[in-house]
Amino acid sequence: MINMFRNLLFQIFNYIGFHNFYKKHVTVAFVNGKFQITSTSHEDFIAITQKKIDKFSQSKNQKEFISLALGEAIDGCNFIIFSPLGEDDKFVQFWTGEHSLKYNFCFLKTNGLEKYFYSVLGLLSEYGFINKKFISSGGKSFYEIEKGKTITNIYANFGVDIESTTKFIETIYKEIYKIKGKKLVAKVE
Repeated sequence: MINMFRNLLFQIFNYIGFHNFYKKHVTVAFVNGKFQITSTSHEDFIAITQKKIDKFSQSKNQKEFISLALGEAIDGCNFIIFSPLGEDDKFVQFWTGEHSLKYNFCFLKTNGLEKYFYSVLGLLSEYGFINKKFISSGGKSFYEIEKGKTITNIYANFGVDIESTTKFIETIYKEIYKIKGKKLVAKVE
């Protein structure tokens, strides 16, 4: 009996969270005094979230927009990418699939972001991040650098600190990318 129950639970969790891009989003709420459980496909969830974020970009200032967009993305999206309207090459992206804000600076020889590599590392150190290879014990914020033949990534986990992440994104656009006054847009998946 216990094994059958365990298998049933495994199948339910496997169905709900099978793969980040195909997972189901389950909502539990009281509606009109009745307990209700609903399930939404990831595709529908993303469409709804993207509409909310697009609405934020029209009616909020940049700081509020970034903060609200991060809040929406962390609640079930896999990632969020910010970019200035019409300039997709100067993007800032975060992986959010684990309900945390994991920054990912990614450059290829062809995307033109290589020149910002050391500036991004300097900004991360200003925010208290330390290179993981120099950390001997836990408890510190760290960043990791992955270098491949054609791609280099920097990862830094901001956890659920939306306020600090918002300031970080604003600083990248103002101080590193030198883009001021351009409207930002965000895309989620």
